[in-house]
Parts: sequence; C-alpha cells; structure tokens
Amino acid sequence: MVTPDNSSQVCSIWVPVEPVPMETCVQFVRGPQGWGWFYPRKFATTLNYSLTGDDTGRKTFRDVPDIDGDRDKYDILTWDVQPGNCIVFHMKALHGAPADPSLSLRRRVVSTRWVGDDAVLAERPWEVSPPITGGLTYCDKMACYTFPLILIL
Repeated sequence: MVTPDNSSQVCSIWVPVEPVPMETCVQFVRGPQGWGWFYPRKFATTLNYSLTGDDTGRKTFRDVPDIDGDRDKYDILTWDVQPGNCIVFHMKALHGAPADPSLSLRRRVVSTRWVGDDAVLAERPWEVSPPITGGLTYCDKMACYTFPLILIL
C-alpha cells in the first residue's frame, strides 16, 4: 500500500452536499494528536485493513482506542452542517463518522485530500481502498497526473 507519509502538510476537506445532522456528522477527538500511529479502519465495517506484509517503515502501529465504548473519556467534536459549510482537518486527527442504524438520516458529502510539497508516498503493510498510486513508487513526491500539482497564486 502506498500513502502520503511524514508530511505535516496534509489535510482533508469534508463538504456536505445536503444538511448533515450532528448525529451522523464526522466526529473528532479533541486534544493532542501525539498518540502515535493507528492501523486504518474500513469505513463499512470499522475493522482494521488486513495486513499484506510486515514492513511498517520502522513505525509502531496500534489499534484505534474504543472511543464509542467509552465516549465520556474523550472530548468529541462534531457539528450540524449545511451545504456550503466545510470541515478542514489534518489527516492524522483521530476522526470517524457514526453509522445511522435506523437508516433515517442520510450523509452525502464530498471529501478531498490535499498534501503539501513535502509529501511522498510511503509503503504500508495493508491495502487501502481505493488502491490508487498514480504509477508512483515508494518515496516518490506526490505529483503526477493522478495527484495533480495545484498552484495557488
């Protein structure tokens, strides 16, 4: 798996295309994000991605804490959002969005990822979805047709 790594210049922009109530909006754990590295989880199942190798690039990964099982222990940030709002956050911020078991509340959003000029592709021992590399290999700068360079003047 290849992913942006070792960059402080990484963010996600989460934009609702219709109203999203707090109950199903993306949520964040407030506080210092010095917890280290977590194994990524699948959106659909909340299970960790299956390991495809053992090379972690000298990083130690651990399971995400059970935030939902002990919500009183954490300061959870979330909002009611409307079309035209956006939530911008560092990609390493501990975040997730709850499912709606009743299926009565929809959540339709557009989410984009932005990386700075210091971002390179890093190997990881799991497969992500979608497995897009743009033809780049480990340690390549993230600038190619798949990951276009955007100049802001």
